[in-house]
Amino acid sequence: MKAIQFRVQNFRNINDSDWIPIEQVTAFVGRNESGKTTLLKALHKFNPATPEPYDPQREFPRDRYTRDFVSKGSKGNEWPVCSVVFAIPEHIKAQIGEILEQGQTSPNEVILTRYYDGSLAIEYAPSIEEKPILPETLLTGLSAFASSARRLAAPAPEQEEVTAAQRKSLAEWATGWHDKLKIETNLRNANGFTLMTTLRSETESKSNPQTADMVEALQEIISPVLDAAKKGSAIDQIGNLIENNLPVLIYFENYGILDSAIWLPRFLEDLNRDKTAPNVRTISAMFKHVGLDPKEITELGSEQAKLMQQQGNQPTQEQIAADQRRKEERSIRLSSASNDISERFSAWWSQRRHRIRYHADGDYFRIWVVDDRRPDVEIELEARSKGFQWFLSFYLVFLVESEEGHKNAILLLDEPGVHLHPTAQQELISFFEKLSEQNQLIYTTHSPFLIDGEHLHRVRPVTEDESGHSRISCETWPKDRETIFPLQAAAGYAMVRGLFQHRKNVLVEGMSDYYYLHALSQQCQATGRTALPSEIYVTACGGTKLVGNLASLFLGQKVRPLILLDGDDAGRVRHDALLKELYAGNESGVLMLDDVLGRTGQEVEVEDILNENILLSAISAVLGATLELADDDRRVGSLPSQIKVAAKRQGINLPDGWKASVSIHLVSEWAEKKSFLPDTVLDVAALLFVAIQKRFEAGLMTVPESS
Repeated sequence: MKAIQFRVQNFRNINDSDWIPIEQVTAFVGRNESGKTTLLKALHKFNPATPEPYDPQREFPRDRYTRDFVSKGSKGNEWPVCSVVFAIPEHIKAQIGEILEQGQTSPNEVILTRYYDGSLAIEYAPSIEEKPILPETLLTGLSAFASSARRLAAPAPEQEEVTAAQRKSLAEWATGWHDKLKIETNLRNANGFTLMTTLRSETESKSNPQTADMVEALQEIISPVLDAAKKGSAIDQIGNLIENNLPVLIYFENYGILDSAIWLPRFLEDLNRDKTAPNVRTISAMFKHVGLDPKEITELGSEQAKLMQQQGNQPTQEQIAADQRRKEERSIRLSSASNDISERFSAWWSQRRHRIRYHADGDYFRIWVVDDRRPDVEIELEARSKGFQWFLSFYLVFLVESEEGHKNAILLLDEPGVHLHPTAQQELISFFEKLSEQNQLIYTTHSPFLIDGEHLHRVRPVTEDESGHSRISCETWPKDRETIFPLQAAAGYAMVRGLFQHRKNVLVEGMSDYYYLHALSQQCQATGRTALPSEIYVTACGGTKLVGNLASLFLGQKVRPLILLDGDDAGRVRHDALLKELYAGNESGVLMLDDVLGRTGQEVEVEDILNENILLSAISAVLGATLELADDDRRVGSLPSQIKVAAKRQGINLPDGWKASVSIHLVSEWAEKKSFLPDTVLDVAALLFVAIQKRFEAGLMTVPESS
């Protein structure tokens, strides 16, 4: 099951994080002590691979511990810690459908909340309703049985006394069961099954020629109730199904740098003692990665001839030959493994080409490394850079464990890659993408080079407010400069790389334009419409005023970007300025949105491609307030301008950056729900992408070499 969002409450310095959307790869970014690790720890304990319960004494917020937890005599079952929303995959929905009553729909999502006492609450969306089995029909049947018992006729006059006793016994029995069952509110459970089984058994014992009809009538009432009780609660069955399919959470904070000198007997002892110790885990992953068994490598290195000499005996020729053959076998295996690890690792580490050699001498195992700059010099692994050692260790652990034991797991990485050079940290992002094909991955960082500048919507900034509590920003970037610096740097780095790597570039004014163009392009491609080709790279400039500055940087690298401007006053002013200077004689390099959409001279922004219902719904979700457009509002100009006027009229405050916040919300929603926009919207978007492609296909964006 894929996690969609989670929420942390009452944990360390987090009172309530609110719901945090998560994707296949999600990064929490913030300065030290902001609460990034706290988030991972709380999420990890929701369903850890190895039991690790929440500890209120250590983890309940200290400023509230005495007042809220201790003084109220809490047992922990009323204090939620972590809630997670999972999307229910189709195969589990099918199993749920088999459990539900006919006509009921399987839920699409499940919301689970773990409390301090370890209990788990489960909700479904849409919700599952299950009618209780009430005892009314049984009560009616027992009353009828008692009534019939009181009128039971004696088979003969001389049996009247015995029959009278039987009447009393049967009536009292039925009345007793009536009193016992009338307090039951639901028989659809284990207790109900036990009661019904006992009632049916006792009912059968009351059968004789005189009571056969009475017993049979009561049995007909008991049987369907017993069958339903035997099935048990559908909600309980579905809950068990969900719990059994929950992904475990694997938390990593100590990655265990690989030792280059390993004494095999000690390692085998450590492996038996604690397989999860960081160094043991990394060495074990190294052997597994290339198919080596450390025990076999040790045994292949044993020398029977030497042992015979130590005992004062002369070794036989057969023993010497057997020793030699074992050593050759070990040498061949290590040589093969060395080639294997060198080829595999080089595919991920491109800082320079390395050859890794595994070597065993007696009980000692060594790792040697040579690089392409000094191919004749072998160096011990511990003499290589910290970054190289870390990445090799990290690569081995995660690639091996994610393939073997971490399927259906969510990987949580706390500050990975701190020893890596910035370019190597960028490679780590690619490694995360590979790992995320099998597992969702969440990591924390404060390095701009561990943030994917091309997927900033995956980033969740974490800040600390004035009271010392953590705050997580999902829709907008926080104002804290130290927190957003890595985000700004990542975006800048992604843009600078675009100067050199992409020959087809489109500059847009703001981040909302960037998000919408990418999302609309994906939907157009999925529906068979014209979309942006993969070789066209979109860069947000941070406002109309900065378009010229960034365009000049591109032109300095002999790359002429296509500039897309809004059809508003600011866009037209910038259009005229560009044609006078940077784009003089290259009018085709500046594209006005109002011209593309056939609304020349009107005020048009990228948001106008969407219809107002889509945008207003997102604004309501982001702001928590319903905003409506009146006819007078619609006469103002572009859709964002109409929204500003309507918000002012209704007394709704639009915060700075609201357009970007709304775009992030919409793009994330479209991606998560895999929902397609109306044809009318995608047809207009396709017009824009056709216009962009035509400019590049005509060769109009090429910068002459002499320029």
